[in-house]
Amino acid sequence: MATTETKTVNGISIPPAGRWEFDRAHTAFSFVARHMLSKVRGQFPEYDGSVEIAEKPEDSKIVVELNTAAVTTGNEMRDGHLNSGDFFLTERYPTIRFESTGIRIGEGNEFEIDGNLTIKDITKPVTFRAEFLGWGPGMGETTMAAFSAKTTVERADWDLTWNMSVETGGLLVGKKVDLEIDAEILKAE
Repeated sequence: MATTETKTVNGISIPPAGRWEFDRAHTAFSFVARHMLSKVRGQFPEYDGSVEIAEKPEDSKIVVELNTAAVTTGNEMRDGHLNSGDFFLTERYPTIRFESTGIRIGEGNEFEIDGNLTIKDITKPVTFRAEFLGWGPGMGETTMAAFSAKTTVERADWDLTWNMSVETGGLLVGKKVDLEIDAEILKAE
């Protein structure tokens, strides 16, 4: 049953405290990387995780584990290369993990999510700039909320250093990667 409990931050109604689960039909964990002159987009469609919304929103927690073997860019050969030792070494490191360490409330509906990102057993701090998109009754008897978040990371920080020079000058793969989250979460009963 949808809840009508209301609390506000910066004049914006926020969802009730409790455990929330990602709605798999409306959530994407994706990345954008430079490939020569263009950009390649990919997703991790298989994941586990949850959001714990605290009474004080800044105490909320987000945990996500992405299945690296499921990475998809729309190109089987590229996906296989991403799973090889040149990149994720999926056989040895089957997951990418993000665990938040803090939430910082910004202006309006903006906030920042600080956390630790672990790829290939290397853990580094990252900060996602995020936007709260709202909450309310979902389909059926659910309560839903939505947010989007983005950060840019250096591949080399996680030993993702494979590259090659191209004839036109420069490198085949950009050194930076944008990580993006578009999430719809559902209140767990």
